[in-house]
Amino acid sequence: MPQVGISLGSNLGERLSILSAAVRSLHRPQAGLKLLGISAWYETEPIGPPQPNYINGCILLETTLPPERLLHALQRRENYWQRQRRERWGPRTLDLDILFYDEAVASTEELTLPHPRMAERGFVLVPLVEVAPNWRHPLDGRTAQQLLSSVTIQGIQLWQDRRMLLHEIGPIDLRPLVPADFGKLHTLALRCWLATYQGLLSESYIQDFVEHAYHPITLEQALTRAGSAFWVAQDSTGELIGFAQVIIEQRSALLVRLYVAPEWQGHRLGWNLWQMVLAKMCRAKVTTCTLTVLQTNRRAIQYYERIGFKQIGLADGERYEYKYTINP
Repeated sequence: MPQVGISLGSNLGERLSILSAAVRSLHRPQAGLKLLGISAWYETEPIGPPQPNYINGCILLETTLPPERLLHALQRRENYWQRQRRERWGPRTLDLDILFYDEAVASTEELTLPHPRMAERGFVLVPLVEVAPNWRHPLDGRTAQQLLSSVTIQGIQLWQDRRMLLHEIGPIDLRPLVPADFGKLHTLALRCWLATYQGLLSESYIQDFVEHAYHPITLEQALTRAGSAFWVAQDSTGELIGFAQVIIEQRSALLVRLYVAPEWQGHRLGWNLWQMVLAKMCRAKVTTCTLTVLQTNRRAIQYYERIGFKQIGLADGERYEYKYTINP
């Protein structure tokens, strides 16, 4: 099937929520749309009249749709998000452009392939190189990587605290926790705690602990606490499937929680959540991260040791203390 590069952009409304929803909507294998790659998100300066900054990204997908039918499918998504076309290069809630369709060269009233201005736009090429570095422009023969080396990338900043992962059943959104998540997070936390601690702790203790630790008031405090960063992983159906929280104080940090839904364990979701935490700590110049874990929780101990934590002692009579050292 043909492979297609698509750029995404938004500078109005809830930019990242709109873009993430657009990506999820473009993974429809039964409708001839299958995601093959998702770039990170980048904040970029706008072209054209004064307007807010954009967030941009790129996806690579495989499709059975011919180019103009694919264009119409993208336009329907733009219209859903109330895209306005009143002025050239004006602000927009959602912009979806076909960059290339395999190596096709075409020009119609509706569509030009490859996109006529892609080779001069850093905000297109930076994310494109993440998903299709070796795609070769059919008119001048340069790869996406070579095209990028000839443009400026000034004003293009990686969006640090949110990204999407590609999984065979659909894209996964790693994003900050928001209050609207509290109910789903409570449900997920209870499932995780029952799966992790059943047989180690009484069910009544688990129920009581989760009720307190994941109560909306407690979660609101976790969100607003100085130095706290809290992420959730959301699958393509909108369900939460993992979460992590770290508290940073000067050069040290505490990993408060890192959990993955039982059915998602073994899919590297925990690793990707940990990478979000680790990147945050590196930006804050943290040198050590600690955590505590129940001595009888052998599975968690093995996992933390596998990703680099070292036992440094006892936190109390029932828990080990572990430390992760971040090299500058």
